[in-house]
Amino acid sequence: MLYFAYVCDDIQDVCHKINSVYKLVNDSMKIPAPQERNPFADSASMLLRVALSDPSKAWGIRELSRMAGTSPSLTVLTLRQLQRIGLASRESPAQARILEPVQLLRDWAAWYAMKSVKYHRFSIDGITDANVILNLLSKRRSRLPGPWALTCMAGASLIAPFATFNEVHVHLPGAEKLRRSWQDVLRLKRDKLGPIHLIEPYYADSGSYGVRVVRKLPVVSEIQLYLDCYRYPVRGREQAEHILSEILMPRWKNAR
Repeated sequence: MLYFAYVCDDIQDVCHKINSVYKLVNDSMKIPAPQERNPFADSASMLLRVALSDPSKAWGIRELSRMAGTSPSLTVLTLRQLQRIGLASRESPAQARILEPVQLLRDWAAWYAMKSVKYHRFSIDGITDANVILNLLSKRRSRLPGPWALTCMAGASLIAPFATFNEVHVHLPGAEKLRRSWQDVLRLKRDKLGPIHLIEPYYADSGSYGVRVVRKLPVVSEIQLYLDCYRYPVRGREQAEHILSEILMPRWKNAR
């Protein structure tokens, strides 16, 4: 599990924006009170992923709910919260639009950077180069179980290469149960310093939205890449901003 001993100003600002109440636990992490609605939670975040696919669009509440697989009531509550912090507007009683998609994504990433994520680290005897590991994943892709996809710096290298990387992060819902099969297929060895991370994703459901195959390898969406790179300690934010400027912002140029 990952914990943060210091919560920086931009993260604290996001916490205030979403109107959550926090308390310190062992001087290391702040946890929102459970009664607060949160637009960045797993089910609600599916709405954001769908809406950010076209933030210039005035989305019908029922259409957005149907595409996100959420109830209309959750959609309305989530949009109301975003509207209160200036990141959404109600175009009519039945329609809403995302405002300031760049600021929304940055606020989301700052909030997400605080969350703990469980992962399992491995190495492969004789293989340390991350690109060689990617080639091995491509060759054995059909034998690897689970709805997996590359994320973080390795995933970004296939979509919007910018920073060098030496680790491979795999978004793998159910990693706890599936890791032994991965160990068998790839001959992985448990290694606290290994370059291969099998991640039990915080966004177990919505994190798989928008996965596609690039160079025979599944990769998470640009939104999830931004979120995961943003929290990565070694040039992660540089890589995240590169994804934003080169891919997402041109796509969002007509948004308000």
